[in-house]
Amino acid sequence: MTLIHDDIEDQSELRRGKPCIHKIYGVPVSINAGDAMLIKVFEIANGSQIPLDRCHRLVTCIAKRAYDITWGQAYEFNLWRRNEFSEEDVIRLLRYKTGALTGLATEAGAIAGGGHDDQILALRGFGETIGIAFQIIDDVLNVVGEEKHYGKEIGGDIREGKKTVMAAHLLKSATDTDRKKFLRILGKKSIKRIEIKKAIGLYEKYGSIDYAKARSNFYLQEAIQILNKIPMSESRENLELIARFLVSRNY
Repeated sequence: MTLIHDDIEDQSELRRGKPCIHKIYGVPVSINAGDAMLIKVFEIANGSQIPLDRCHRLVTCIAKRAYDITWGQAYEFNLWRRNEFSEEDVIRLLRYKTGALTGLATEAGAIAGGGHDDQILALRGFGETIGIAFQIIDDVLNVVGEEKHYGKEIGGDIREGKKTVMAAHLLKSATDTDRKKFLRILGKKSIKRIEIKKAIGLYEKYGSIDYAKARSNFYLQEAIQILNKIPMSESRENLELIARFLVSRNY
């Protein structure tokens, strides 16, 4: 649901190497399909075979995180209109948009599994934080990945005017001339391939790509520290393996 709506709102062309749903079926059908998928989530949660108190808490959790995701999307709309933004602004966006979704995944599992409050809180924090790390790397791959492996248009985030950790770092580090040059390119709908290469060249010039990778690793380590509050088990080890893969992947 979130990916369908996100692709529409970002005017994306590709998802996993194939045309986005709205490019195949149109915007009205895609919005309706996304809405139906969200409703299905509540239907499945309400019909689950877990105790009623857990079921109520699970449904409440899903509703809260779904609202957080829409708040994050609204915050991104606000950032689109701004040339001045900081890394703190970007992280706040990622915490509500991607982090709320990944936090929901781990939090919901803890609730359904009968975890204690401290375990539920820890797993939510882990999921939320690894979501931030994941999204930072996903934004990096959008400028350094191979389109056939990454599955989305390389440089598409630059065309969309997406506010990323890389962009925030560049604007903070660049000369006034390079800042203006970058801002003329960022979000340009009729952007040419050579302009995307120029923007990526500025990222490389100021070390913004390596900086973003380092920040992703910082949030990975923070997520693992939170996860360590959970007693050692095979499941905890698997969560750590998944977290490390999400940050080390190249597609």
